[in-house]
Amino acid sequence: MLDAVLLILREVLEAALILSLLLALGNKLKFHYRWSFFALAIGILGSWLLAHFAYDIADAMEGMGQELLNAALYAAVILSLIALALLILPLLFTPATNLSASRILAKNRTGLFHNLFVIIVSLSLMREGSEIWIYLSAFTHNPDAMSSALMGAAIGTGIGMSLGAIIYYVFAFMREKYFLPVFLVVITLLAGGLSMQVAKQLMQIGLLDSGLPLWDSSFLIDEHSWLGELLYALVGYDSRPAPVQGIFYLFTVAPILLASMWRLVRSRVNTHV
Repeated sequence: MLDAVLLILREVLEAALILSLLLALGNKLKFHYRWSFFALAIGILGSWLLAHFAYDIADAMEGMGQELLNAALYAAVILSLIALALLILPLLFTPATNLSASRILAKNRTGLFHNLFVIIVSLSLMREGSEIWIYLSAFTHNPDAMSSALMGAAIGTGIGMSLGAIIYYVFAFMREKYFLPVFLVVITLLAGGLSMQVAKQLMQIGLLDSGLPLWDSSFLIDEHSWLGELLYALVGYDSRPAPVQGIFYLFTVAPILLASMWRLVRSRVNTHV
């Protein structure tokens, strides 16, 4: 049952984290929550379809279909997170000391924000949810094992959703002057962590060479432990990352970092004019 708890926790936590962050952002910017219902519906249905056709997907592209699809889903979420970060930057550097001016600016781009929210949440839920469907389907012919797996799944889901709720309330009650900077840092780390998963999927099918790991931190934090699962969901923690994963990480966070530096320099120049 412990294996089920850890596996389901890993899948649920990542999707719960993303949903919680975007709900908190929507709350701060005074957006309505209708987008979340569409995102959850699309994500759950999509995850079931991916699980239902898992064998066909795995056999596609000369046996590389599953890894390529996973990489594509991760990449779409990463690009959407980068786009969201770039949308947030103008709000971050508004002259107001709180989110009032940011809300006015964001209101003009409500549709774009909502579209990105739906894409990020639905695709994340598709990817993580399909793993849960596939895992549970393996026990359909073993009632005793299914009971244990369902109990572990319920515990893992409960823990993941509880942590997601905690993250939401932490951000929802965060002081306004800190919210956008912290939110930007978190989604930047999240995008970077997902990029390492893209590299990992491509390494598994031999499209990228893994090479020797950059380091081995498994003696400090095992990525399959409770803390490792949490860090995996938060920042894509890998105890033995390959050099190519580091390259993917740097190329993912670079646009956000460069845009942030440009905005910072520009705001300081305007302040002194």
